Parts: sequence; structure tokens; C-alpha cells
Amino acid sequence: MEIDRLDSLSLVEQVELWNEAFADYLVPADMTEASFTARMEKLQQSPHESLIAKVDGEAAAIILTGTRDFTNTRMAWIGGLAVVPRFRKMGISNQLLERLFESYREQGVDESRLEVISENIPALRLYQKLGYTQINELIYLTGTLQDFGVAGYRLKEVNDPNDYIALEEDASPWQNRIAAHHKIATIWRNDEQLGYIVYGISDENLILLQVRLNNAPNQILGLLQGFHDMYGSISCAVFNEIVTSEYLPVLLDRGFEKVATQIQMRKKI
Repeated sequence: MEIDRLDSLSLVEQVELWNEAFADYLVPADMTEASFTARMEKLQQSPHESLIAKVDGEAAAIILTGTRDFTNTRMAWIGGLAVVPRFRKMGISNQLLERLFESYREQGVDESRLEVISENIPALRLYQKLGYTQINELIYLTGTLQDFGVAGYRLKEVNDPNDYIALEEDASPWQNRIAAHHKIATIWRNDEQLGYIVYGISDENLILLQVRLNNAPNQILGLLQGFHDMYGSISCAVFNEIVTSEYLPVLLDRGFEKVATQIQMRKKI
């Protein structure tokens, strides 16, 4: 088996490998060249730091990673690891990870983090064997913005993110952090600020990434009403929220559905 940098492949080959390796994943993961490139850039994953494995010259596995500095910690994140089905049960994932850890040590990385779908028991056991421990259990919900009949809520976009970056919790998932080019808005009612939200928005989808509300169970529908007033009845997702967050039952009662749960993990390097 040979291990090489992801950027040793052309973009076409990178995407083909990703799609083949993730073809039977527990949630849809298929990507185009455009969406693959956008994801790599948005999540600050490095084609040079990411790795592939080859068996007899044929691309067999892929692992995506990137590094960032958070306060005094050099952190790395694994944003996808998969082996092409016909090459599984050969120990390739273990060897890719061990090589990645060597690279992390060379870069002075302090900690590696990742998320693994709760039902993916083989992957979970592998990460535990290699020294990863659980931080949180996270949930992914989807639904639709509605007119909830709640008045008086409004959003104000935040232009300078620095004050809010300083408020981010240490356990905030990599994908949900403000550094991943997300928007921030404060939430107001009757001239009182109720908190703030980190989110992503497109023409067809709203993604809630950090919900920071005073008394969130009572305010969450007001927050969604504010977004509905701005964008209409578009789809809405809550991504990587801690499963014990008190406002989640409110959304489930209003038609939101669970897509998946993930285990957020860390490993000291």
C-alpha cells in the first residue's frame, strides 16, 4: 500500500475517489467538483495535508483534514475518512490515520477533532482504539421555516465577528465555528437583545450553527419567525447541536425531523 498527498491527484480524480469511497455512507455524501472545492475552501481543509491510499496503484481511500489556531491551541479536524468498498478490511484506515498523526506532530498540532455518525460502530471503535474520546453527542435536524404567529422579533446582522469569535465555546464543532465563513446576527424583541445566532444562508436553505439565546425554548420560534419574515418558507436545518439542548423538543413538536446523530471526538497529539 502507498500513501500520498491528496493533491497528487487531479481534482477530477479526487472527487471520483470521494464519491466511490462514500457511495454507501449512512447519509448522502456525493459531491460534484464545484461542491467538493467549495467545501474544502469553506472548511479550510488542505489538499496538501489531506491523504489518499493506493493499492497496486489504484486509489483506495481518502482522508480530508485541515488545521487552524484557536486561542493557544493548534487544532486539526478530520473532515471525512472513507475506503472504497472493495479495499475494506485491509487496515487502510488505521494506516492513513497513523500517517496523519505523524504529519500533525510535524506541524505542531496540539489536538485532533472529528465527528462520526453514531451508528457507524466500526469507525467509532477505530477512533476509540487510536485514543479519541467523546466530547459531545450532536444532532442534525431538518424542517421548514413557517409563520409561527410570533410577532416582534427581528435580526440585526453583525459585521465585525471578532467579539463573537471570542465567545465561542471550546467544544464548538469545527464546521460550526465563525471562522468557516458563517454569518452572525443578534436577536431582538422590544429593544431587548435576546442573544445571537451563527448561521449559513442560501436561496433555498437556512442552517443554524450556533444558537445562543436567553431562555432558548421560549425564544426559538421567535428566532425562526424573524428568519421567516426575511426569507419566507425555505428549508431550515439545525446542524451539530448538542442533543440535550432544551429548545430541540420545541422544533420536533413543530415538524422538524432528525437526520442523524454524531459523536464529536478529540485526541491529544
